[in-house]
Amino acid sequence: MQQIMPENQPESSFIPSEIPPETLPETSAEERELLASGLVQQGPAGNFPNRQQPFLQAVHQGYRVAFPWQIPFSGWKRVARMVFHNLGSDQTGLSAAGCAFYGTLSLIPSISALISLYGLLFDPYTVEPQLEKMRIIMPNSLYQMISQQIHNLLEQPHSTLTFNLFFSFMVTLWAASAGTKSILSALNIAYQEEEHRSFLHYQMTGLLMTIGSLLIAILTLALLVALPAMVHYLPLTVPYQLRKSFGVDFIEQSSDLFVRMGSLCILAVFVLFAFSFVFRYGPSRRKAKWRWVIPGALFTMILWGLSSYAFSIYVGRMANYTTTYGPLGTVAGVMMWFYVTAYAVVLGAELNAALELHVNTDTTQGEDRPMGKRQAYVADHVV
Repeated sequence: MQQIMPENQPESSFIPSEIPPETLPETSAEERELLASGLVQQGPAGNFPNRQQPFLQAVHQGYRVAFPWQIPFSGWKRVARMVFHNLGSDQTGLSAAGCAFYGTLSLIPSISALISLYGLLFDPYTVEPQLEKMRIIMPNSLYQMISQQIHNLLEQPHSTLTFNLFFSFMVTLWAASAGTKSILSALNIAYQEEEHRSFLHYQMTGLLMTIGSLLIAILTLALLVALPAMVHYLPLTVPYQLRKSFGVDFIEQSSDLFVRMGSLCILAVFVLFAFSFVFRYGPSRRKAKWRWVIPGALFTMILWGLSSYAFSIYVGRMANYTTTYGPLGTVAGVMMWFYVTAYAVVLGAELNAALELHVNTDTTQGEDRPMGKRQAYVADHVV
């Protein structure tokens, strides 16, 4: 039987089937097909020693699943070991540091573009109050910097904002191109890909990702502005006789609580979509199916929220960047927050890559293709 060998891999890294399928009459047809495939690869540094184990274990660990949530607990442990192993080999910290540096450079132009675009569609003065809802996940230095920048922009006349839209977009395009390149490079490293896109395609990908992020932020702000009015208007739409049955009185009495909880839910949904969008369209490969990018996006959202909250507490109560760095204290605090954010994003990408490496089903969009034809390293290999 001909062995399927991917490019640039030593032949010794593949483990041929050691147990003939016909000697296992108790196995299912699917299990016997997996035994005969010979596509399971030895893990990095002997991390996953399969040579002394029958290939039937591959089925029990979820190699043939169609959805990531079908992977059993033993498979998730294996994926976790793969992620932790790749943290060092993929230079995750260095990738996150590059993203943090370029993210800091593009922060002010991005805020300028966001306010300018938002001001064309909605009342720009509604942005400043909504920023308070995100204060919990920001260090105070970053919050003060963004708040001051927004306040300065809102003091400008509307005609200036219209001209500023074009100017800030030019500046943002230049700044975000460097920031986007760092993000795309980090994703390519996590997914073990080389950059194959043309220069124009590469620049357009970065531009569209930047515009998409701005549009997501605008829609999120718009919903946050409309949420209090929706909560206060809801009791008026329900007849008095049905108020108690539907709990409308409780909603009316606890409107502030519902606004706060609703704001967090809106932020969570749009942050989850933004991370999924980045993981699907960022790497230089055939796009993965949505269900294979959502686990990493969900993990990134939770990790980013918790780590940002912890970092804001650390900066507010323990660390004093102003004492250490002097006038550069604010910049240092902002860059460290971007580093925490970028590290969470890279970890999410590593998780998605490990999940795709764990299964031999086609995780790319479109019709299922055999291994070696999927145009994505992690989809074309099993570790």
